[in-house]
Amino acid sequence: MNKCFLELLLLKTINEQKSELTLVAKLNGITSPETVQCSQKLDILLNIHNKIQSENTTKQ
Repeated sequence: MNKCFLELLLLKTINEQKSELTLVAKLNGITSPETVQCSQKLDILLNIHNKIQSENTTKQ
């Protein structure tokens, strides 16, 4: 797959996870296990994105 396509897919997934986190937090509270788990998933996605961005910056 194309590298740009994968990055766009990652960004789409990040935005979907942000929306899910907002909804879960509204329904269950910000300290609920469901919210924490959702937040951890978002953290992983953001860390992957940051790593890719960092690698792209060092290659230039």
